[in-house]
Amino acid sequence: MKLKNLLIKFFITFAKPFIRTNKGDRFLIVSTTGLGDTLWGTPAIRALRQSYPEAYIGILTTALGKQILQDSPHLDEIFVVNEPPLFSLVKLFPTLIQRRIATVLVFHISQRPLLPFCKLIGAGRIIGTEKINKDLDFLLTDKLETQRIHEIERRLKIVEEAGATSTSKLMEFFPSVEDHKKADDLLPKGVVIGLHPGAKDRFKQWSPSHFIALGRRLKEKFDCQIVVTGTPAEKVLVDSIVQSIEGAVGIYEGVSIPTLAALLGKLSLYITNDTGPLHIACAANTPTIALFTPTDPVLCGPYFAPHVSVLQKKPTCFPCLKKKCHDPFCMLQISPDEVYQKALQILEIK
Repeated sequence: MKLKNLLIKFFITFAKPFIRTNKGDRFLIVSTTGLGDTLWGTPAIRALRQSYPEAYIGILTTALGKQILQDSPHLDEIFVVNEPPLFSLVKLFPTLIQRRIATVLVFHISQRPLLPFCKLIGAGRIIGTEKINKDLDFLLTDKLETQRIHEIERRLKIVEEAGATSTSKLMEFFPSVEDHKKADDLLPKGVVIGLHPGAKDRFKQWSPSHFIALGRRLKEKFDCQIVVTGTPAEKVLVDSIVQSIEGAVGIYEGVSIPTLAALLGKLSLYITNDTGPLHIACAANTPTIALFTPTDPVLCGPYFAPHVSVLQKKPTCFPCLKKKCHDPFCMLQISPDEVYQKALQILEIK
């Protein structure tokens, strides 16, 4: 890793005399990580546009990020980084040179070549948070101190460093009319409650047996329809819960991220682990119960989302094994009854 960074430093030093430094109100946002990470950036993107209504604002993101942001009214252009990133960046280089980017706002990156790329396209300012850039902080012109704040706040501080003023911390999503139509076709009629038992990391997952017990009890109490959401990779998990709750419907294939956002916006209640769809539900203003134990909602949970209730317990292991944990028994501290009682409060059933 150190050798790679030394080579990058040498290459940038060699290339510096050939780089034209751009000026003016021309921005490129860099956000190339997960679903939640992308949504956390939407308040900052909105603030930047409101503060610079005539400026050029582009974003460098992933294919997933494009799904989330493709209908945003605040962006002029979206550039997609595919794997391997170096090949994608080489293809994008001539186009971004032409865009004369003056300021790069680094929200979050996963790929090492991105920061050198931002330097090479001529950005006079590269603004980001220190200590989270694969030891490439020397490429930042404006380094913001690492703080214990929510990820939405961290991104807002980055655009504020560029002169933007924030008026709202709410996330936003822009499903199309077609997405809403597809969501209507997927959902059963009547009152619908959604369950999301999966998560990218096993250590964040509440027990499937708890989801089953909860789903059965909710269905009996409210005479509602239960839908279980997931990804294609979570088919077995989703099906195991669907088959254990009479009349439940599984939704895990052929659903784009915008369609899922439209779908979640139509639910009466959503109960989910700490994972991407939680943040979609936050943006969709869906009444939601979020289950947390190993991760910290102060940093990455619902934020300025009064429609979301967090049920949190402390981790049982110290230090927490996180991704090395294969049996998240700390999540068992949250009982089906506790979640059921919270559901009653949200749906105002006495």
